[in-house]
Amino acid sequence: MVGNRSLVQRHRRKFAISSVLLATLVATCAITVYFSKRWLYKQHLKMSEQRFVKEQIKRRFVQTQQDSLYTLYELMPVMTLVLAKDFDLESIVEALKGKKLQKKLSRGDADGNELENEGLSSGMSAMTPAPSASAKSPQLAETPSLAEKTTKSKAELWNDLKLKAIAKVIILSYTTSLLMLLTRLQLNILARREYLDTAINSAMEKEKEKNANQYSVISWVSSWITEKTKNLPKEKSDSRNSDGTIDHDTRSIASTVSPEKSRYVNEQAFLSLSWWLLNRGYLQYKSIIEQLVKEEFQELNPRDNMSMDEFSTKVSKIFVTTNKQFFQQSQSSEMFISCLLPEPNLERFVLQQTLEQDALKVLYEDNLLLKQLVQETNKCLQSPGTWIVLESLIDETFHLIMEQIETNVNSKTKPAQTEDTSEATVAPQKSYQIALFSIATKDCSNELLKAGLVSMNNKFLQKLHSISALDDLSACVYSNFGL
Repeated sequence: MVGNRSLVQRHRRKFAISSVLLATLVATCAITVYFSKRWLYKQHLKMSEQRFVKEQIKRRFVQTQQDSLYTLYELMPVMTLVLAKDFDLESIVEALKGKKLQKKLSRGDADGNELENEGLSSGMSAMTPAPSASAKSPQLAETPSLAEKTTKSKAELWNDLKLKAIAKVIILSYTTSLLMLLTRLQLNILARREYLDTAINSAMEKEKEKNANQYSVISWVSSWITEKTKNLPKEKSDSRNSDGTIDHDTRSIASTVSPEKSRYVNEQAFLSLSWWLLNRGYLQYKSIIEQLVKEEFQELNPRDNMSMDEFSTKVSKIFVTTNKQFFQQSQSSEMFISCLLPEPNLERFVLQQTLEQDALKVLYEDNLLLKQLVQETNKCLQSPGTWIVLESLIDETFHLIMEQIETNVNSKTKPAQTEDTSEATVAPQKSYQIALFSIATKDCSNELLKAGLVSMNNKFLQKLHSISALDDLSACVYSNFGL
């Protein structure tokens, strides 16, 4: 027992040092494990937050592209009304039916099947049944435009239908392609700015929370002193200048609108600029297309025959020549942009057509955001990549309308050719009358102008919306935060 005590007393210093070292080692290990777990937890939170942000960006991007398609569906009725002013094809068809009705009444023939057996009316008869005399005569008398068309001969009416139907479907393809491109650019620019504003506000809130946690007694004292100095009596400020005039800038501060409302009005004004394309911009290529259609189809009579390939070649020439006006001339860039956006001196005119008076007052007071958005859009439109996307859209529309016209032609000729199916398979190419192409092209325009926002049944818009080049451009605009 005495030996053990002497041993402990003899080595107690070593025991103390060893105990301290052991305690230090244990504490160090515990602290290391604690901070390691904390660091790993923070890294996990950071990675989860980054993953969430990426998914949120992706969801917003997909939703933005879908919103652009919804916007196109909403604008299709507007496009229908605009094109109906110069391309009222239905009234021409009604006038042609009136001509056939007059011919039928003059002969005293009561058999309505005679209209369906004529070669010229094969397409028109398949589309709608022949009207009765009692139902059609009052309508002809009540419609001035239709009465004017009835003064034309049958050949003149078919010629008008041929030229206007082909010109309308080509103008429609260019207008839809440009509108699809403009809508994608506008919505992706707005979505990118909205995301940036959200990210900046979130970062500022986090910074405020961090500063609030680090609030010290010294900062509290300094703020208390500052508050006391603010409560000291001050001289009344006068809004008059040294010469006695009133400072209007001081008064204007009270009349300014909230930043949220100003931002909303500026964004709505930016989106409303598409009015220019639908009402004024398309006129720049409308005259070009109409002239080219006359050069290719003016000399063709309604009874002339043409194969589908020949018709497609003529339409393709019109597209190629029109594209040269857009992409291969020295001033093509100015023409391209002027079709989509109004010049600065015409912006106010466009906004007056689309916005209410209250919104215009807000915009006249603060339009800085609108100018920034228009500048960003101009930068995107001047990019060669945007031109390539537009060419892809126009090429796709050409193939779509030719497929639709071919489908319409085949559907209208099937009843007449059911008996000669064996001969039809032997013939290398079928020829169709120009009149049938005119009716098929008119029906193609109706298919392209479908505006079922609920059913979303416009295959034309769906296919344009799914072009990969358009998605690539949208992703570039959406993710280019340096603009």
